[in-house]
Amino acid sequence: MLSVSNLDVRYGQFRAVQGVSMNIDQGDIVSLIGANGAGKSTLLRAIAGALPIHSGRVSFKQHDVTTTSSSARVKQGLSLVPEGRRLFADMTVEENLLLGTTVKRSGDWSIERIFATFPNLVKRRHAKTGNLSGGEQQATAIGRALMSNPDCLILDEVSLGLSPLVVDQVYASIDSLKDAGTTILLVEQDLERAIRFSHRAICMLEGKIVLDKLTSDTNKEEITHAYFGLQQSKHQEASQ
Repeated sequence: MLSVSNLDVRYGQFRAVQGVSMNIDQGDIVSLIGANGAGKSTLLRAIAGALPIHSGRVSFKQHDVTTTSSSARVKQGLSLVPEGRRLFADMTVEENLLLGTTVKRSGDWSIERIFATFPNLVKRRHAKTGNLSGGEQQATAIGRALMSNPDCLILDEVSLGLSPLVVDQVYASIDSLKDAGTTILLVEQDLERAIRFSHRAICMLEGKIVLDKLTSDTNKEEITHAYFGLQQSKHQEASQ
């Protein structure tokens, strides 16, 4: 469904993403992990069309979308929930959700289904999002993306700044998307949750992919080593 080939993304002369290639099949749940500054959010934003690509290729549902706009990618079924939620604080929950229909595709997602998926939002329907808790804001941001009826949902730092209890509630709601067959690519800092929640874990280090494995075949130690670059360090020491 989603294919990235030899992708390079730069900020000036700095290569934030370096030659990244990966494939995600329909229905896959993939966690993108790595330390701060590894290039995870940059990669997600480039895939979604929110950042220009220096070189390489992005394909979605066998269509080359490398140079298409983010709105065109949404029309094809690719939606991003950005880091920091990016809600309009002076608008209500309902108004923010309706913004997700600006680019509308056929499907079953509606405001009422969003409220059924995130019941904590029901009583906050007419509240301004600037007055919501972090968990309520995250639910609203996810709901806004779902309103476009995506085939692939990209979630950037879904648990950032949330208490463990609220994170559990958010993930419980996301579980329903898994059951519906939605393809999900998410950034997750919690390694144990990434292993438990996903079919695959992709680990980035210094702008490159250093591990891409089924979580059922990968233990926590292997992921931790890739996360902190320990395997790379051992190889470098052995070659000296």
